[in-house]
Amino acid sequence: MHKPIAIIGAGGHAAVIADLLRKTNRQCIAIVDRQDTSEVSDIHNAPVLSEEHFLARYSPNDVELALGIGSLPYQNLRQKVFERFVLKGFIFPALVHPQAIVADNICFGNGVQVMAGAIIQANSQCADNVIINTKASVDHHCHIHAHSHIAPGSVLCGNVSVGNGAFIGAGAVITQGVSLGNGSVVGAGSVVVSDVKSNTTVKGVPARS
Repeated sequence: MHKPIAIIGAGGHAAVIADLLRKTNRQCIAIVDRQDTSEVSDIHNAPVLSEEHFLARYSPNDVELALGIGSLPYQNLRQKVFERFVLKGFIFPALVHPQAIVADNICFGNGVQVMAGAIIQANSQCADNVIINTKASVDHHCHIHAHSHIAPGSVLCGNVSVGNGAFIGAGAVITQGVSLGNGSVVGAGSVVVSDVKSNTTVKGVPARS
């Protein structure tokens, strides 16, 4: 039997995660935000607790966590929060929307989130804390390293490697066999046809730095 889940964060991404939990019949018992409002959140009809209050009430034995903090280029708040709670012993289960299409032999790390309409094909891997966002398409043998975000509508063709903390903007296309370095950023709507170095931003058709 699954443990209940608390959502970390109370913004737009948290609302999407709350909907995913409802559709997968997972119980949300709290929203963890910066301040304790002592009110029930409209995100998931659950109380909003400060981190201090949450940790005083719940332990890793009681609850699992889902990150409701989104991921944007050039910032690593999501990664920092994930790592902080992992060090406290909490588990972030992989969450897959029932309207996603995921091949049988996919390897998911902790805290992976696969949103509605996403497709992940055979022999691909998603490491810890990866977001495969709405209607993103990941083809065969792709390797997406930790803390990366594949934004809505983006396409990864086969054998693509995405480095740690990379961000692929909405509607971008990464062609067959391309490697994106750690911390790289691909602008929305770009088409990437060659490898991208770490901590480099590319955009355009074809994408250039």
